[in-house]
Amino acid sequence: MNMTRLLFSTLFCLLISTASHGQNLKIKNIDISRVITKIENNVHEKDENKGPRAYFKVELENNTDTVVLLDPAHSKFMLQFRYNGLDYRRKVLSVFLSSFNEIKEIRLNPHEKYPVEFGIRIFSGTNLVKEKKSKKNYYDYSQEILKALPTLQLQYMDPDLRIISGKIENIETEDYIYIPKKTTKL
Repeated sequence: MNMTRLLFSTLFCLLISTASHGQNLKIKNIDISRVITKIENNVHEKDENKGPRAYFKVELENNTDTVVLLDPAHSKFMLQFRYNGLDYRRKVLSVFLSSFNEIKEIRLNPHEKYPVEFGIRIFSGTNLVKEKKSKKNYYDYSQEILKALPTLQLQYMDPDLRIISGKIENIETEDYIYIPKKTTKL
């Protein structure tokens, strides 16, 4: 019995030590807006029904004792989440990533972090985007966000490396009310 306990304890400690070493992708913050988009005065904007926007602040972290080379020019970030039993996965296309993707190489020294920030529409390209607003003149994605966020992950991939994010450290949300500015006639 003691030998079995020792074996499992050793395996558990080994598993914990390997999980804390290597490369990490930390989601430091997600700022989500347009969870609820309300339309005032029956004036609409072009992309009102594309769903919530998310602005990510992430860190690529080297937890090893050796230098890790990142290849941003040949890399991509993938967003994945689960909603009502279905897996959703898509490439992150963001204007904010263009400057990151133009970098030829990033040298991450031991225990060094590299911050990356970008914004996307979380549900863009999925069947979760609502084509019609409710009768009360708004789009409400509250339930979809609440179900998707606990499973949301990011992946960084380049030719030599693949890192999957762990927990999300912080989430901020806000509603969005579109109120057009009044124009005055001269």
